[in-house]
Amino acid sequence: MDIRQLRAFAKVYERKSFSRAAEDLLLSQPTVSAHIASLEQFMRVALFDRLGRSILPTQAADILYRHSSVIFASLDRAESEIRLLSNDISGELKLGGSTIPSNYLFPELLKVFLGRYPNVRISLSQGDSLDIMERVQTGELFVGVVGAKNDAMDLVYQPLVEDSLVVLAAPGSLACSDKPYCLEMLRKMKWVIRQPGSGTRLAVERALESAGLPLKELNVVCVVDGAEAQLRLVRSGLGITVSSRLAAREYLLRNELMILHIPELHFERSFFVVSHPSRHQFPAVRYFLQYLAESSASSCRAGDLRLESDIC
Repeated sequence: MDIRQLRAFAKVYERKSFSRAAEDLLLSQPTVSAHIASLEQFMRVALFDRLGRSILPTQAADILYRHSSVIFASLDRAESEIRLLSNDISGELKLGGSTIPSNYLFPELLKVFLGRYPNVRISLSQGDSLDIMERVQTGELFVGVVGAKNDAMDLVYQPLVEDSLVVLAAPGSLACSDKPYCLEMLRKMKWVIRQPGSGTRLAVERALESAGLPLKELNVVCVVDGAEAQLRLVRSGLGITVSSRLAAREYLLRNELMILHIPELHFERSFFVVSHPSRHQFPAVRYFLQYLAESSASSCRAGDLRLESDIC
């Protein structure tokens, strides 16, 4: 079995596409297809079902991917530990983040980390908090940053930064008043909310339940799976929403969104670094976790942001 064929297989399995796998591997699509065909011939079993333009992994592919992940992890550890002998921190670092960390925390964090350790290669995936936690649990990702915890999973959570969630509306879309809005008024308004599995969605559901206003009683007109799309929809006047203040900061500074003051609602939200307690942490992972712990203690506290003239 050729290791190049196995790497091509693993990438096709992860990306669910021959063309996207070829792009990631910097190979031509025919080369990737040839690798998979050779591997299927060697294994004497189909690894993918071709359904038009889509592909689905077979049961044999699920088994092979599980074992190939162990092989690649072992090779990564060997490479990193050998390089460690010469004080060279390197290797691939597979990271994942929910929407807010991926777009508003990782850019600066990774810039500084790669400045310290330029031989580390970053692979960054984005998904909702539940998706990232599941991928850390299965070993597909080494480290994740998410906006919620799931105590049912065997994972380690370390606080990274605090963020404040705020209720937002487009200026002019509501009758602006200096008086706070009440919960009863919220029942009558149109809402744009994040998709299930989002850390923001989970925090909103908890706050609304505590205030006696279940999410199911709101007039939800749109469910969206990204923070940027969420904010743009609200800016257009489609409805109100609850979002990370960190994500909305530029919109608030440009006066394109305003914060609604609702005394009954109290939002508490932190971002967590999530890792697997049983997975071997080769040097790049250990140094990255150490760096995140330093960052948590010294800087980048999203909850400390203060904006003027952003409350209607």
